[in-house]
Amino acid sequence: MPNFKVSDKLKKKICLITGARTGIGLSIGLTLVKNGYRVIFSGRSVNDCKDTVDELMAKGFEAVETPIDLSNLSSLKQQTEMALSIWGTVDILINNGAVIEPINSLEKIELQDFEQAIRVNYLAPSLLISYCWSNLMKNKGKVINILSGASINAIEGWTAYCSTKAALHMINQQTHLEGNQYGISSIGLSPGMVDTGMQGKIRASGINQVSKVRKEDLINSKKTGLFALWCASNDANEFSGQMISENDQIVRAKYKAWINSQKLSL
Repeated sequence: MPNFKVSDKLKKKICLITGARTGIGLSIGLTLVKNGYRVIFSGRSVNDCKDTVDELMAKGFEAVETPIDLSNLSSLKQQTEMALSIWGTVDILINNGAVIEPINSLEKIELQDFEQAIRVNYLAPSLLISYCWSNLMKNKGKVINILSGASINAIEGWTAYCSTKAALHMINQQTHLEGNQYGISSIGLSPGMVDTGMQGKIRASGINQVSKVRKEDLINSKKTGLFALWCASNDANEFSGQMISENDQIVRAKYKAWINSQKLSL
C-alpha cells in the first residue's frame, strides 16, 4: 500500500503512460497509481504490463493495461481510442516511450533505423496528443513529455535520438501554445541520466562520454517517478511549455516546497 497520501484534489484523475513496461514509465505509473490516480499502463504488446497491473489490482489500486505500439502509426489511433474507452476519457497523457537506437555516426546512419526512431520518438507522441486533444480540452488536462538534455545538445552518435527529442521539445511548446486557451498544459520533463535499460544500451555502445557514466552514478527511477507526480499536479502548471529538471534552482525550490506541503514520506 502507499506510504504517503496526496490531497484529494488529485484523486481519480486518469493517466495514460506509454512505454510503461519498465524503467521511467513504470516508475511514474507506480507512483501515480499509489497516489490516487487511475493509470493506464501501456507497452508495445498485449500483456507487456500485465504482471504490474495484476499486482496493483490485487492491492486495490485502479490500474489497467492496454497495448500502444508507437512504431506502428497505422494502428495508433485505434489503440489510443481503445485506451480512452477504458474509463471514458484521459486527464493526463505521459509520452514516455522512446528508443535510443540507432547509436551511430551521422555518416553511417541507415534510413530504416532513422525512420523507426522518428516514428517512436516524435511522430507517435505528437499524434497521441492530437488523438487525446478533445479529452484534454474537456478536462483541462495535461501532457507530460519525457525529454532529455539531448533535446538541446548534440551528442556524438545520437543523431536520431537528439533530433527526435528536439522535435518533441518543440511539440511540447506547440501543445502549450495551442492548448493554453483551453486549459491544457504541457510540461517537458528532463529526468537526467536514470538507471534504465536504455542506459544499459548506451553503456554498451561505448561511443560517447555518456556511455562512460557508471551504473552506480545513475539516478534511481523512483526519484523520477516522484518528480513526475509533482509535474502532474496543478502546482507545476506555471512551467507549461517548458522543459524542466530538478537541476534548475527555481524548479527544485518549487518542487521541494510542494513535497513538504504534501507531507510525503520519501
